[in-house]
Amino acid sequence: MDCKRVSDTLPFRGFDIYNMTSYVQEHTLINRGITTLGGSTIPQCIMSNNKNEAQERAIMGGIYFIASYLTPILLIPVYNRHFLKNKGITKELKGAGEKIIEVSKKYLTSDGNLKEGLKITAEKLDKKSGGNTYQKAFSEIYDRYDNDGKLKKDLLSVHEKILMTDFITTAAMWSAIPWIATEFTERRTKRSDFSAGFELKKETPQQKQDLKKSKGKKLFWNALFVTIPGIIFSKAVTKGIAFDKALSASSKSIKNKILGKIASKPEKFDYASGTNMSKAIYAAIWVLSSFPAKIISSRDANERRDRALRDIGLFTMFFGGDFLINNIAGRCADKLFGTKIMEDCGKNLNFFQKFKLGLRNFRTLEQAKDIPPKVLHKTKSIGAGLYWFSLLTNTALIGFGLPKLLNKFLRYNIRKENERNIQSAEISNSGQKYSMQEFMARK
Repeated sequence: MDCKRVSDTLPFRGFDIYNMTSYVQEHTLINRGITTLGGSTIPQCIMSNNKNEAQERAIMGGIYFIASYLTPILLIPVYNRHFLKNKGITKELKGAGEKIIEVSKKYLTSDGNLKEGLKITAEKLDKKSGGNTYQKAFSEIYDRYDNDGKLKKDLLSVHEKILMTDFITTAAMWSAIPWIATEFTERRTKRSDFSAGFELKKETPQQKQDLKKSKGKKLFWNALFVTIPGIIFSKAVTKGIAFDKALSASSKSIKNKILGKIASKPEKFDYASGTNMSKAIYAAIWVLSSFPAKIISSRDANERRDRALRDIGLFTMFFGGDFLINNIAGRCADKLFGTKIMEDCGKNLNFFQKFKLGLRNFRTLEQAKDIPPKVLHKTKSIGAGLYWFSLLTNTALIGFGLPKLLNKFLRYNIRKENERNIQSAEISNSGQKYSMQEFMARK
């Protein structure tokens, strides 16, 4: 089951459909940005219950989409340079040596061959730029250390600091987005309840006061969920990568089992091009920080339910739906057209083991030894088409199917809430009337 991908040697040249597809596939934040804009923001604005909800969703989606591009372009390179120089791995903030951060974490494990990792990474970078600049820079660092173990330890320390900083920064941005959008709505409409229900019910003065009182407490819990998971997660990943895999096999400890899982798949925590977080990191930020923050910042029970169900649906479709559609379509294409779109680790696997394997990395198709030249062009063309079909199908389900169900659920809940309020008011009024009649009779 250990499918090893060949090294990433295909440069991103231009914006033809195949190269663009391989870039989007490899860069999780860009993929998610497209899914959010096309699958959440635009369709869910169309499916909103009123213009206020539509404006809120447009603001949230727009800010997220911008952050998806700016974070890896502006922030991560700064983190990389700062922490590498601070640790003494590089001697200056800018230079070829900073690209050592692109060495995969699989070479930083207890049994990883760091020298080989440096060589492969440097050759890949030099192939893109021409010359041997990176091989010289990496050799200088390696020779200066003259100690595999010490360089591994320092690189892992840098990776941990980058991951922790990026986790907290990203979580803070994602957590701030709902607050920004709801604050905009409150200032414009003078209402502080869930915007989707504006035309379905009225906000009471008591509800407004309760929300105002709870804001400080919500912000405090929000801050905790932004920072604490980032610290714990980054330290766990570092410990897992350095962990001896042999210990997890014989240990009954849950902690050792978890660390062993990380140690067996360290590349799952790599940053593409040294700047773009992997799906594993992205999922961790979403589950551990972003989702709790959205629930905490909800304005009322209706919004809390809506956000919980919407995010669960989005998470499931982003990580499960995309894989499922790609898997079915890719396997059909391989069978019908003789392409090599899906990963293949040999024939000694059962159906479920094969089904767990995903799409090949489009960046490395040209280097795959099991794809004949005649099949390669067909695989690239059909594979790129199927990838976008899957992405668009997924976004359509997220954008239109999910909101339709949630809107019906919201209207049902608000209708029941209004009925309870009317009944409560009638009981209260009848009680007051009886008390007055009783008072007049006694008088």
